[in-house]
Amino acid sequence: MSERLFIRLGRTAEQACSWLVWSEQEQEIIASGELANAQGLSTLTERAGNRPVDVLVPAAAMTLTSVHLPEKGQRQALKALPFMLEEALAEDVDAMHFTVGPRDGDALSVVAVAHEQMQVWLSCLTEAGLKVKRIVPDCLALPLQECQWAAMRMGNELLLRTGLATGQSLPLPWLPIALQQLKPVQGEVSAASYTDMQLEGVELKPQPLELPMLVLARGILHAPINLLNGIYTPKREYSKQLVMWKSAAIVIAIACVLALVNKGLNIHQINAQVAELKAQSESIYQQVVPGNSRIVNLRSQMDSQLRALQGQGSGAEFFTMLEGLQDAFKQVPELKPNSLRFESARNEIRMQVTAKGYAQIEKFKDIVGRRFQMEGGTMNSGENQVTSTLTLRSK
Repeated sequence: MSERLFIRLGRTAEQACSWLVWSEQEQEIIASGELANAQGLSTLTERAGNRPVDVLVPAAAMTLTSVHLPEKGQRQALKALPFMLEEALAEDVDAMHFTVGPRDGDALSVVAVAHEQMQVWLSCLTEAGLKVKRIVPDCLALPLQECQWAAMRMGNELLLRTGLATGQSLPLPWLPIALQQLKPVQGEVSAASYTDMQLEGVELKPQPLELPMLVLARGILHAPINLLNGIYTPKREYSKQLVMWKSAAIVIAIACVLALVNKGLNIHQINAQVAELKAQSESIYQQVVPGNSRIVNLRSQMDSQLRALQGQGSGAEFFTMLEGLQDAFKQVPELKPNSLRFESARNEIRMQVTAKGYAQIEKFKDIVGRRFQMEGGTMNSGENQVTSTLTLRSK
């Protein structure tokens, strides 16, 4: 179907909502209008029909930013992303929904919005019987048109897109101050302008003057971020034909399971393997984090240690270095770490280790030295043990 319904919600259910039905095939507006508040969304249910529904939400209700996060080690570091933004957000990170967007070099774009705000929007749409596949910050629906910025007036606000996945919604009285903060130190910024305006220090490149909702409707399909991800990912809708085959699929699945059982699948053996892997994970954790002999919830304790080690740096290098030490600890099980400290400014790990004798420490240093630049401290012998301090850096 070539027709789509676009809705722009307000920050609260009491604010006005704009809507537009657009035909991609005919390239024309089928219908458009404005509702006094979100309670009126139910009047759009019939218009929506089987059309795709795309929703725009105000950028003023969220934070669009970026973090320095190298691609190397990104998967591990993303788990600590909320805590990397903790100082930049006014709310508790546990109450926020984070959406990761595209990256520009080492800069990864991120949108943070409160779960409470997401619930307000989703409740309004659900109560109206509207099934939505996409929710996009309104400023990111402004096409850049090969400019650095894109701008459009919407009532008493200016929608401003300042990059691929960054932007703001600014009250008009704030513009003189805000532009000084947003503009680069040198050079003039070019901006695609979709309404008549004047922005000091900005080279405006006028675009065809069209209905603001039409500009946003055309741009939303190419927006780099969709807030409906993670716990808000829409459930898949299956066709009637697939529902009819549901019982048959269940029978086939049961038959496959029975076949596997008949071929010798041993549940007890699998449970034993799981227990062994759990024991190995706890052993590695106790080696890396000495002094934590009591393990209640391994995942929770690991998250706690990661937050403590993360600090204000990106943390990616620490995870990479820690992974590189696993083999050395396995080959020299007699050697135990007493303390471990990561200096993010110098990307180095300092740790104090204890072994039964000098030979174990020398063997450990030989293995680690193949992968890291290492500085070894003085080895001190005590009662039946030898202690030394090691400093490791990536080659």
